[in-house]
Amino acid sequence: MAKLSLRREHFMYSYNKFPPQNLTFQIHHYYEILFFTQGDAKYIIDGNEYDANPGDVFITKPNELHSIVFKESSTYERHFVQFDVDFLSALSSSLPERFSSAAEKHKISAADVQKYGIDKFFLSIQDCMIKHPTEFELIIQTHILRMAAAICDCMSVTYELPVTGTTKTQKIKQYINKNFTRNLTLDEIADEVFFNKYYMCHLFKTETGMTIKEYIELLRFMYARKLYAQGKKMSDISSLCGYSDYSLFYKNFTKYSGGKSPKSFFKTNTHDDTST
Repeated sequence: MAKLSLRREHFMYSYNKFPPQNLTFQIHHYYEILFFTQGDAKYIIDGNEYDANPGDVFITKPNELHSIVFKESSTYERHFVQFDVDFLSALSSSLPERFSSAAEKHKISAADVQKYGIDKFFLSIQDCMIKHPTEFELIIQTHILRMAAAICDCMSVTYELPVTGTTKTQKIKQYINKNFTRNLTLDEIADEVFFNKYYMCHLFKTETGMTIKEYIELLRFMYARKLYAQGKKMSDISSLCGYSDYSLFYKNFTKYSGGKSPKSFFKTNTHDDTST
């Protein structure tokens, strides 16, 4: 089936099927509900890792950094919808708060997706996109609203926790999490966790889908967002995140901001492209 996409001011829908590719971390100012229908991958949301199996659903909140890491070369197929808070509040007075709370839990397993009929809403939207019935956009918005309500009902009862990884990987992360705001070397980390440096790097990459360097950069990017929200000056954020000079901070920041400078990134408020 060909790619499907509908983009409007307060919501959008996208369906696509394509070979796995190296997808960068994404961040946007909208809620996103992704229905993972084919592939073998891990989904990473603000540093938490989740196994992605066919039929699973993932929810990200505005300003949450997320990406997908493929384990194998099997075809990747997904649907997703994005919508802003105004979309929910215009249609319901209670749903925005309920959905915000539910979205913090991030993943619904395939079994629960079917149990609560969340998959059927995606398939109904897809069918609507293909057949274009009268008032099809209104019908799609209704499906999204009902889907959001079903997710709230589901996550008030059950949801799936992140993958913790092996004790060895947790040990590496724990040390990095405590020290990422200063200069860290692989040799230092390996000495502290009592691993061979090359074994440590291989293990971490295998289990998390990212290198140790990328993980440190990710933590610093998220910390920079937190510091900016606290009102810190951009000139101070660089050193507080552990960078020795602003140019290195700027270079690494743009890796996770879609090429935007720190200042322009925090002022941007646009939909992600459907290649997310």
